[in-house]
Amino acid sequence: MIFWLFLYAFSFAQGVPKTQPALLEFSAFSYGSIALFSSSSLAISIAYSIYYASSSLVYSFRFTRLNLSSYIATLIGSSSALGIILSAIMIACTYIIIFSLKFGFNLAPANQLGAFGVSALAGVFMMTFALFLVLLVVNYAGLQNISLVTFILLILAFGLGLATVNSPLPTGLLYGSPYNAIQTLLYTTYSGLAAHAQLSDPTSAILQWQYMVASLIAWIVLLLGVDGLLLRRLKPRQAEEGRQI
Repeated sequence: MIFWLFLYAFSFAQGVPKTQPALLEFSAFSYGSIALFSSSSLAISIAYSIYYASSSLVYSFRFTRLNLSSYIATLIGSSSALGIILSAIMIACTYIIIFSLKFGFNLAPANQLGAFGVSALAGVFMMTFALFLVLLVVNYAGLQNISLVTFILLILAFGLGLATVNSPLPTGLLYGSPYNAIQTLLYTTYSGLAAHAQLSDPTSAILQWQYMVASLIAWIVLLLGVDGLLLRRLKPRQAEEGRQI
Protein backbone atom coordinates (compact mmCIF):
# COMPACT_ATOMS: atom_id res chain seq x y z
CA MET A 1 0.00 0.00 0.00
CA ILE A 2 2.89 2.38 0.74
CA PHE A 3 4.27 1.60 -2.71
CA TRP A 4 0.91 2.69 -4.17
CA LEU A 5 1.18 5.96 -2.23
CA PHE A 6 4.52 6.60 -3.91
CA LEU A 7 2.87 5.99 -7.28
CA TYR A 8 0.11 8.46 -6.45
CA ALA A 9 2.61 11.14 -5.41
CA PHE A 10 5.30 10.70 -8.07
CA SER A 11 3.28 9.49 -11.07
CA PHE A 12 -0.48 9.97 -10.80
CA ALA A 13 -0.18 13.54 -9.47
CA GLN A 14 1.49 14.91 -12.59
CA GLY A 15 -1.69 16.57 -13.87
CA VAL A 16 -2.72 18.02 -10.50
CA PRO A 17 -2.27 21.84 -10.15
CA LYS A 18 0.64 22.61 -7.83
CA THR A 19 -1.42 24.58 -5.35
CA GLN A 20 -2.02 23.67 -1.72
CA PRO A 21 -5.85 23.22 -1.98
CA ALA A 22 -5.59 21.02 -5.07
CA LEU A 23 -2.76 18.94 -3.61
CA LEU A 24 -4.62 18.58 -0.30
CA GLU A 25 -7.65 17.18 -2.14
CA PHE A 26 -5.43 14.81 -4.09
CA SER A 27 -3.70 13.71 -0.88
CA ALA A 28 -7.11 13.09 0.72
CA PHE A 29 -8.23 11.02 -2.25
CA SER A 30 -4.98 9.02 -2.18
CA TYR A 31 -5.29 8.39 1.55
CA GLY A 32 -8.95 7.40 1.30
CA SER A 33 -8.31 4.94 -1.53
CA ILE A 34 -5.21 3.34 -0.02
CA ALA A 35 -6.76 3.10 3.45
CA LEU A 36 -9.76 1.35 1.86
CA PHE A 37 -7.48 -1.13 0.09
CA SER A 38 -5.55 -1.67 3.34
CA SER A 39 -8.72 -2.47 5.25
CA SER A 40 -9.69 -5.03 2.60
CA SER A 41 -6.28 -6.66 3.09
CA LEU A 42 -7.04 -6.71 6.81
CA ALA A 43 -10.31 -8.49 6.03
CA ILE A 44 -8.43 -11.23 4.17
CA SER A 45 -6.23 -11.88 7.20
CA ILE A 46 -9.31 -12.05 9.44
CA ALA A 47 -11.04 -14.37 6.99
CA TYR A 48 -8.19 -16.89 7.03
CA SER A 49 -7.85 -16.75 10.83
CA ILE A 50 -11.56 -17.61 11.15
CA TYR A 51 -11.22 -20.28 8.48
CA TYR A 52 -8.42 -22.09 10.34
CA ALA A 53 -10.19 -21.72 13.70
CA SER A 54 -13.64 -22.85 12.51
CA SER A 55 -13.23 -26.48 13.59
CA SER A 56 -12.07 -25.65 17.11
CA LEU A 57 -14.71 -22.95 17.53
CA VAL A 58 -17.52 -25.49 17.30
CA TYR A 59 -16.19 -27.39 20.32
CA SER A 60 -15.08 -24.25 22.17
CA PHE A 61 -18.61 -22.86 22.11
CA ARG A 62 -19.97 -26.15 23.49
CA PHE A 63 -17.37 -27.25 26.04
CA THR A 64 -15.49 -24.13 27.20
CA ARG A 65 -16.40 -20.76 28.67
CA LEU A 66 -16.08 -19.11 25.27
CA ASN A 67 -19.47 -17.93 24.09
CA LEU A 68 -20.76 -16.32 20.95
CA SER A 69 -21.04 -12.81 22.38
CA SER A 70 -17.52 -12.71 23.80
CA TYR A 71 -16.04 -14.10 20.58
CA ILE A 72 -17.75 -11.48 18.41
CA ALA A 73 -16.85 -8.73 20.90
CA THR A 74 -13.21 -9.78 20.69
CA LEU A 75 -13.31 -9.64 16.90
CA ILE A 76 -14.93 -6.18 17.01
CA GLY A 77 -12.31 -4.84 19.40
CA SER A 78 -9.34 -6.30 17.53
CA SER A 79 -10.55 -5.31 14.05
CA SER A 80 -11.31 -1.73 15.11
CA ALA A 81 -7.87 -1.44 16.75
CA LEU A 82 -6.17 -2.80 13.63
CA GLY A 83 -8.18 -0.42 11.46
CA ILE A 84 -6.94 2.53 13.51
CA ILE A 85 -3.33 1.31 13.41
CA LEU A 86 -3.42 0.88 9.63
CA SER A 87 -5.02 4.30 9.26
CA ALA A 88 -2.34 5.92 11.42
CA ILE A 89 0.38 4.34 9.28
CA MET A 90 -1.29 5.50 6.06
CA ILE A 91 -1.75 9.07 7.42
CA ALA A 92 1.90 9.23 8.50
CA CYS A 93 3.09 8.00 5.12
CA THR A 94 0.72 10.28 3.19
CA TYR A 95 1.27 13.45 5.19
CA ILE A 96 4.81 13.31 6.54
CA ILE A 97 6.83 10.94 4.40
CA ILE A 98 5.51 11.28 0.87
CA PHE A 99 3.23 14.15 -0.12
CA SER A 100 4.50 17.00 2.06
CA LEU A 101 8.13 16.23 1.22
CA LYS A 102 7.34 15.76 -2.45
CA PHE A 103 5.37 18.99 -2.98
CA GLY A 104 6.71 21.24 -0.21
CA PHE A 105 3.30 22.09 1.27
CA ASN A 106 1.79 21.36 4.67
CA LEU A 107 -0.82 18.77 3.67
CA ALA A 108 -1.94 17.77 7.15
CA PRO A 109 -5.30 16.00 7.59
CA ALA A 110 -8.12 18.31 8.63
CA ASN A 111 -9.75 15.88 11.09
CA GLN A 112 -7.37 13.16 12.19
CA LEU A 113 -9.58 11.90 15.03
CA GLY A 114 -12.48 11.63 12.60
CA ALA A 115 -10.28 9.58 10.27
CA PHE A 116 -9.45 7.22 13.11
CA GLY A 117 -13.14 6.87 13.98
CA VAL A 118 -14.02 6.03 10.37
CA SER A 119 -11.10 3.58 10.23
CA ALA A 120 -12.37 1.81 13.34
CA LEU A 121 -15.80 1.42 11.70
CA ALA A 122 -14.10 0.27 8.49
CA GLY A 123 -12.19 -2.41 10.39
CA VAL A 124 -15.37 -3.65 12.05
CA PHE A 125 -17.27 -3.73 8.76
CA MET A 126 -14.49 -5.63 7.00
CA MET A 127 -14.43 -8.13 9.86
CA THR A 128 -18.20 -8.70 9.78
CA PHE A 129 -18.22 -9.03 5.99
CA ALA A 130 -15.24 -11.40 5.97
CA LEU A 131 -16.84 -13.45 8.75
CA PHE A 132 -20.08 -13.64 6.77
CA LEU A 133 -18.31 -14.91 3.64
CA VAL A 134 -16.18 -17.43 5.54
CA LEU A 135 -19.18 -18.84 7.40
CA LEU A 136 -21.06 -19.25 4.12
CA VAL A 137 -18.11 -21.21 2.75
CA VAL A 138 -17.63 -23.33 5.89
CA ASN A 139 -21.33 -24.11 6.42
CA TYR A 140 -22.62 -24.46 2.87
CA ALA A 141 -20.23 -23.97 -0.07
CA GLY A 142 -17.30 -26.17 0.97
CA LEU A 143 -13.79 -25.18 2.02
CA GLN A 144 -12.46 -25.54 -1.52
CA ASN A 145 -14.08 -22.18 -2.21
CA ILE A 146 -12.16 -20.26 0.48
CA SER A 147 -10.02 -18.53 -2.16
CA LEU A 148 -13.23 -17.02 -3.55
CA VAL A 149 -13.58 -15.04 -0.31
CA THR A 150 -10.28 -13.22 -0.86
CA PHE A 151 -11.25 -12.49 -4.46
CA ILE A 152 -14.57 -10.95 -3.45
CA LEU A 153 -13.03 -8.79 -0.72
CA LEU A 154 -10.35 -7.38 -3.01
CA ILE A 155 -12.37 -6.96 -6.19
CA LEU A 156 -15.08 -5.01 -4.38
CA ALA A 157 -12.54 -2.69 -2.76
CA PHE A 158 -10.62 -1.97 -5.95
CA GLY A 159 -13.65 -1.97 -8.24
CA LEU A 160 -15.89 0.33 -6.20
CA GLY A 161 -13.00 2.43 -4.92
CA LEU A 162 -11.66 3.25 -8.37
CA ALA A 163 -15.13 3.66 -9.86
CA THR A 164 -15.75 6.78 -7.74
CA VAL A 165 -12.98 8.50 -9.70
CA ASN A 166 -13.43 7.21 -13.21
CA SER A 167 -17.16 6.48 -13.45
CA PRO A 168 -20.22 8.52 -12.40
CA LEU A 169 -21.96 6.00 -10.16
CA PRO A 170 -25.61 6.60 -9.11
CA THR A 171 -25.90 8.48 -5.84
CA GLY A 172 -28.15 5.78 -4.37
CA LEU A 173 -25.47 3.15 -5.01
CA LEU A 174 -22.83 5.31 -3.32
CA TYR A 175 -24.99 5.76 -0.24
CA GLY A 176 -25.80 2.05 -0.11
CA SER A 177 -22.25 0.79 -0.70
CA PRO A 178 -20.20 0.42 2.51
CA TYR A 179 -16.99 0.46 0.49
CA ASN A 180 -17.81 3.83 -1.02
CA ALA A 181 -18.98 5.10 2.35
CA ILE A 182 -15.58 4.25 3.86
CA GLN A 183 -13.66 5.89 1.01
CA THR A 184 -15.86 9.00 1.02
CA LEU A 185 -15.69 9.47 4.78
CA LEU A 186 -11.90 9.05 4.82
CA TYR A 187 -11.61 11.61 2.02
CA THR A 188 -13.86 14.04 3.91
CA THR A 189 -12.01 13.70 7.23
CA TYR A 190 -8.62 14.22 5.59
CA SER A 191 -9.54 17.11 3.29
CA GLY A 192 -12.19 18.77 5.43
CA LEU A 193 -14.31 19.11 2.30
CA ALA A 194 -17.57 17.53 1.23
CA ALA A 195 -17.07 14.66 -1.21
CA HIS A 196 -18.66 14.61 -4.66
CA ALA A 197 -20.33 11.59 -6.22
CA GLN A 198 -17.44 11.49 -8.69
CA LEU A 199 -14.37 12.68 -6.83
CA SER A 200 -12.64 13.94 -9.96
CA ASP A 201 -15.71 15.95 -11.07
CA PRO A 202 -16.51 18.96 -8.82
CA THR A 203 -19.79 19.48 -10.69
CA SER A 204 -21.22 16.11 -9.60
CA ALA A 205 -23.64 15.78 -6.67
CA ILE A 206 -22.35 16.40 -3.15
CA LEU A 207 -22.58 13.43 -0.79
CA GLN A 208 -23.83 13.93 2.77
CA TRP A 209 -21.41 12.36 5.26
CA GLN A 210 -24.20 11.76 7.80
CA TYR A 211 -25.93 9.38 5.39
CA MET A 212 -22.62 7.62 4.74
CA VAL A 213 -22.07 7.04 8.46
CA ALA A 214 -25.63 5.78 8.89
CA SER A 215 -25.23 3.42 5.92
CA LEU A 216 -21.96 1.99 7.24
CA ILE A 217 -23.36 1.44 10.75
CA ALA A 218 -26.51 -0.17 9.30
CA TRP A 219 -24.38 -2.64 7.32
CA ILE A 220 -22.37 -3.50 10.44
CA VAL A 221 -25.49 -4.13 12.53
CA LEU A 222 -27.08 -6.24 9.77
CA LEU A 223 -23.96 -8.34 9.24
CA LEU A 224 -23.46 -8.84 12.98
CA GLY A 225 -26.98 -10.25 13.22
CA VAL A 226 -26.47 -12.60 10.27
CA ASP A 227 -23.01 -13.64 11.50
CA GLY A 228 -24.47 -14.56 14.87
CA LEU A 229 -27.02 -16.85 13.22
CA LEU A 230 -24.38 -18.47 11.03
CA LEU A 231 -22.01 -19.00 13.97
CA ARG A 232 -24.75 -20.86 15.83
CA ARG A 233 -24.92 -23.24 12.86
CA LEU A 234 -21.15 -23.56 12.48
CA LYS A 235 -20.08 -27.04 11.39
CA PRO A 236 -16.77 -28.70 12.31
CA ARG A 237 -14.47 -28.80 9.30
CA GLN A 238 -10.87 -29.83 8.80
CA ALA A 239 -8.57 -27.27 7.17
CA GLU A 240 -7.31 -29.99 4.80
CA GLU A 241 -10.71 -29.94 3.11
CA GLY A 242 -9.77 -26.59 1.61
CA ARG A 243 -6.72 -27.98 -0.17
CA GLN A 244 -6.84 -27.26 -3.89
CA ILE A 245 -6.49 -30.36 -6.07
